Amino acid sequence: MYYWCVLLVVLQMVWENGCTVIVMMTALVEDGEKQCDRYWPDEGSSLYHIYEVNLVSEHIWCNDFLVRSFYLKNVQTQETRTLTQFHFLSWPAQGIPTSTRPLLDFRRKVNKCYRGRSCPIIVHCR
Repeated sequence: MYYWCVLLVVLQMVWENGCTVIVMMTALVEDGEKQCDRYWPDEGSSLYHIYEVNLVSEHIWCNDFLVRSFYLKNVQTQETRTLTQFHFLSWPAQGIPTSTRPLLDFRRKVNKCYRGRSCPIIVHCR
């Protein structure tokens, strides 16, 4: 039940604030321990109360990060928005990355996507 409540709150926050960019700074699992709940489907779509999340694409840019694209649909209003998620994969659960280069490359990629937008970016870790 807790999992669904958290997902619903996150999706509601994304929807109400008109967010189009999400930055995820943690792996889903590290050393066999769950670090973060997955709020997107492996493929196709998933329904979370009034929000349908549809995975459109997943592009691995390098070993350090990947970029996903989702459609987020409010099934009550039938309005659909496109979200881009930047997922940084190499931040360790304990400590800090050994090099700044991957993080700077990641930031550059996020900034390039966000340029010209006025909505907030959601940044989260575990």
